[in-house]
Amino acid sequence: MFYRIVLQGRSSGAQDLVAVQAEFARVTGLPMDVTESLFAQTPRPIKERLAQADAERIAATLRAIGAAVTVERDLLASLDSLDNGVHELVAPDHRGPPTIVPGSEPGPASTQITAAQRLRKRFGRHLPLAVGAPLAIALLVPLASMVEDAVSSFRPARAVAPAASKPALADAPAPVARPNASTLHGPWRCTNQNNGLSVYWDFGADGALAFYGDTYKGNAPHAADPAIPNGWQLNDEHLVFTFVRGNPVAYAVSEFNLTRLRYGDGRDVDIQCRRP
Repeated sequence: MFYRIVLQGRSSGAQDLVAVQAEFARVTGLPMDVTESLFAQTPRPIKERLAQADAERIAATLRAIGAAVTVERDLLASLDSLDNGVHELVAPDHRGPPTIVPGSEPGPASTQITAAQRLRKRFGRHLPLAVGAPLAIALLVPLASMVEDAVSSFRPARAVAPAASKPALADAPAPVARPNASTLHGPWRCTNQNNGLSVYWDFGADGALAFYGDTYKGNAPHAADPAIPNGWQLNDEHLVFTFVRGNPVAYAVSEFNLTRLRYGDGRDVDIQCRRP
């Protein structure tokens, strides 16, 4: 006994017909236009001369994607009589009404939907995204402003530059502040950048220069030594050391503030000083 699979041309239950047709085309490998023509002709056999197990297996696959199909006995393909050892098939006119396998009866015929309804069903699933995305963007704009205001409240307030009484000329160079000699007054720990040795000096307000060696606290300045400078002067950007005997020596100052001093000759002398 052979069986056939009959497509009812509709989807089962409340499933979307367009989506079912797309799945049907994917599973069967048929073009979309052929699939739509199969669903337009109801009912229509799509597979014949099958064993019952094969027919039920294929029908179960199609029902899983939402297509309404039935499994029926294929009386035309079944052997009906035997004459002199030759099997004869019943003519198509004698096929008669199909016998439906229990459990595969078709449901009520579905109403054909219009093109507008098909379009609405196709894009209906994307409607929440199409509406929600612009709404989310509209909500993010004020939310970002609120977050920026909240973050800025925790930042330290920026100092406001005082307004200039008169606008400066655009091409006029900014005045450069000259080093003030009084900034040098007091003790310094000076390190030779070439050999790493550190010694202590005290720059007096009267121009005297006291040498303490490698220890400053609790020590008295070393006795005068002709090889050690005993006076200092700051001329523009040069630090000048004077001696008991001998000519003064001037060094170029490359860094100078309350806590740091650096001078040298650009070759052999490179001294960096800090407050002890």
